[in-house]
Amino acid sequence: MSDSNHEGFGVTADDIRNYDWQARIAKSERKECRNFWGVLRSAAEECDAAKDDIGQRVFSLLSAVASLRANYEDNGCHYVSMISLVDGRRSPNIEDLSDDDLAALRGIAEEIADPEFRARVADVLWLAKKDFKAAQLAVAAFVESAQRLKAINLVIPHITRLKRAAQICANKGFEKERGSVLLAIESAIAEYKDDLKSEHICHDLMLILLSVDQGDLATYSALSEKLATDFARKGDWDLSEMYWLLAVQWHRRIKNNDDIKRCQLAAAECNVCRGDAMLTEHGSMSAAHWYGRGVEALRRAKADPERIKAVHRRFLELEKLGLKEMKHLDIGLDKDPEFRTREKETQERSAAFVQGLDFQTALERFVQVAQPSDIEAFKKAYVKASEGMIAGKLFGSSVLDHTGKVADSIPPESLSSDEVNDESLRKRLCQQSARVDWPIRVIWMIEPARMTILDEHPVGQQQLLYLVVNNPFIPQGHEGIYLRGLQAGFLGDWLVAMHLIVPQVEASIRHVLQQRGVVTSTLVDGIQQERDLNQLLWLPDVEKIFGVDMMFDLRGILIERFGHNLRNQLAHGLLPEGGFYREASAYLWWLILRLCWIAASRAKRLTMTA
Repeated sequence: MSDSNHEGFGVTADDIRNYDWQARIAKSERKECRNFWGVLRSAAEECDAAKDDIGQRVFSLLSAVASLRANYEDNGCHYVSMISLVDGRRSPNIEDLSDDDLAALRGIAEEIADPEFRARVADVLWLAKKDFKAAQLAVAAFVESAQRLKAINLVIPHITRLKRAAQICANKGFEKERGSVLLAIESAIAEYKDDLKSEHICHDLMLILLSVDQGDLATYSALSEKLATDFARKGDWDLSEMYWLLAVQWHRRIKNNDDIKRCQLAAAECNVCRGDAMLTEHGSMSAAHWYGRGVEALRRAKADPERIKAVHRRFLELEKLGLKEMKHLDIGLDKDPEFRTREKETQERSAAFVQGLDFQTALERFVQVAQPSDIEAFKKAYVKASEGMIAGKLFGSSVLDHTGKVADSIPPESLSSDEVNDESLRKRLCQQSARVDWPIRVIWMIEPARMTILDEHPVGQQQLLYLVVNNPFIPQGHEGIYLRGLQAGFLGDWLVAMHLIVPQVEASIRHVLQQRGVVTSTLVDGIQQERDLNQLLWLPDVEKIFGVDMMFDLRGILIERFGHNLRNQLAHGLLPEGGFYREASAYLWWLILRLCWIAASRAKRLTMTA
């Protein structure tokens, strides 16, 4: 993208001082960097139109810094590109700033009046150059910005600034600054703890204390339990579960196993209570979702077996009733015959489908913004389209590996038969999907919806946590890996997303099969060996569990040579970095997100077809 500049911006601190950029950001109504970015970018465009080359470069540098998307949950990279597309194009990140750019920013850092932008510039200098004084400046500025944001009721941004300040202070040498940060966090907890309208605020603030190993254990474990109980009385089971699980974390620090189990069971029961509430409000389908989560949570909390059986029986009853409530939504994407017009229309509809909603509702719609391949319809369409075509009957097709050798081939179709060989047909369908169908699904539907959600929500790990906790698709102990992989996909970091998610697909498929009593290992000469994904995805039980359509897509992307063979190319280090930034990565990520959501929901609620 045009914003990316690997050679630097070529300006000095004096050049920056010569422009009125501070006055411009001071006029911004919302005091966050993402809003400063728009102001500074407009100024760069004005300078460009006026042929002011230095001004254009000054404002471009400042807008690049403002545009960075904060990702304080990733220990490896706290700032990522604001825009990151599936084809590898992106807006600037820290690596695009040259040493001269950083020197220019260092020259004006202490002169920046606005605490939000001062914190951003100082933090960039700390991360890029390990400038200790800049880090001290950043801590104070983050706390100051947090207090200003809280004063204008921007509570979530307030919490994220305190979180970043605490992260910096967790490093050695920040003992003096640490005290002021902890005081700000604990003062905020004290301010909100008696106000149930504050909902998750105390939870998020206490998580910061836990993350840096601070806070009085007895005080905050008791407060977490109190808030969990208060929200249960109010009938807010989401928040009650959240605070019970927070209490579990405090009790783990205390190492009190009885209290840990008690709070785990209380958190698990919140799902059942939520199911009962949803039955009245939204019907059996929604209730089944929460009962399904409750069964898994009770199992993991090692609840009484009879209690687990009772909840499971009720879950099955609700699931059957819920089948009658399924709805179908057709957004009419095929009405315009013009391809490019349809593409634009579909992108707009896909973005609108997830727009203006709370995060969980937007995510629920996002996993339904497209559908996996309809393999039966696909077969019929292919056979019909090839009836009058002789090329496939005269010529075969081959796929080459990374060295140029033939890795697989499709023989010519028999001229004497009207039937298409099953294996040959599968490979041809896979080839067509890789070239046409999967990319269209990504470009037309998935990417516009992803970017819309990313624009409206922070998409932090805390927002995605509900999707992986007590999820029967995810083996216990693998939740954190999925969490980071799913978040990386939302942020467009396909290199990280694929390296985290692809190995976990194999673990999850094996886990689901084993839960159903399927043997996933071989026994040869007394030696047991686990089947890998190339074998697991062809087991008959897999199609029964996941469906033929989902399996066609997963095989095609992960292990089929006429598809993308992503699992094998990744496992053997055959893909360069750019090979991960393509539609196959986005589509696989979306499929896995969909599977996680389905497993967490245990009920199909809303269907969208294109």
